[in-house]
Amino acid sequence: MKNLRLSKIPNPLRRRKQKTQIKVFLTLFLLITLHAAGLAQIDELVDQVNEAEQGTAQIGNSIFRIIKIAAGVLLAIAALAFLIIREQNQDMARKVGNAIVGLVIFYGLIEIGENLAN
Repeated sequence: MKNLRLSKIPNPLRRRKQKTQIKVFLTLFLLITLHAAGLAQIDELVDQVNEAEQGTAQIGNSIFRIIKIAAGVLLAIAALAFLIIREQNQDMARKVGNAIVGLVIFYGLIEIGENLAN
């Protein structure tokens, strides 16, 4: 009968092991789930950075096109001014001619820059 009575006495070590196992399990579970959520956020951040890079490239291409159009219009205006001024004032015609050469060089550099950007 003594054996039966001793077996009914609660053992504090047995309960402590169960609590420790539960704590370890919960800690590992939380670590794994939070780690997975962190990886998902990193993937989302990478996607947003890629989209921003594509948007930046599109903005850069638009700026190149706008500058190229402006340079072409200025070149056409300068050419018309040169044709009008050519016979009236030689000094002014030389200055406008130099401006046209500068615009042609600028236009060429824009073309080169756009080709390198693509």
